[in-house]
Amino acid sequence: MSDTLLLQSKGFFVPMSKRTEPEKLIYFPNSIDPDAAARAVETLPAELSQALANSFSVVFAGNIGKAQAVEMIVETAALLRNEANIRLVLIGSGSMLNWVRDQKTLLNLDNLLLPGRYPAGVMPQVFEKASVLLVSLKNAGTLRYTVPSKIQAYLASGRPIIASIEGEGAKVVIEAGAGLTCEAENAVALAACIRRLHALTKEERNAMGHSGRNYFYEHFDMNRQATRLMDILRERLSRAKE
Repeated sequence: MSDTLLLQSKGFFVPMSKRTEPEKLIYFPNSIDPDAAARAVETLPAELSQALANSFSVVFAGNIGKAQAVEMIVETAALLRNEANIRLVLIGSGSMLNWVRDQKTLLNLDNLLLPGRYPAGVMPQVFEKASVLLVSLKNAGTLRYTVPSKIQAYLASGRPIIASIEGEGAKVVIEAGAGLTCEAENAVALAACIRRLHALTKEERNAMGHSGRNYFYEHFDMNRQATRLMDILRERLSRAKE
């Protein structure tokens, strides 16, 4: 029988409190190493670097699957097809990638770029050159409780975020002051968010990214979280000896 349960998001407190004693529950979110980018040795391909730099690039990175509501991203690209400088860039692979490729061809979406999958060491460079970083999920009950790990990586990059999600992940972006959120699976709302950020000055977008990075160091820095975990274990051991 467990003495302590670490919860990935605050959203799990209510459902888990129905299954165990609330005093066992501790909020302990996923963390990432903020120094990984400095140790990266991979080079960002020139073609992708230029594509990101020469447009207002909205970058989605990660699994291109059903849970990520990629149908909505394709619909958003169609809504923005006449916006000359806006590009949606989906980096990664997954079960829906071929479908997205087919839709790009069928709908003639030149503003939807699918550069493929890149090593993890390249991604900090991708984030740095992106104008905006996008996270999306379907509006499914269980997904509302989770904070996608890419949000931590996005916050650490210091770039503004659009979160087309419900629940805890959206709350983190709002609390961090790191960008905009909109209803999940709503292409019209996502397109509006993209246009809104595009209309801001570079300084205003940078301020969002800076706020997000500060929030990351306060809540998701792996070094700080490792220290906090040791404190939790010491406290629990001390309690067990009483």
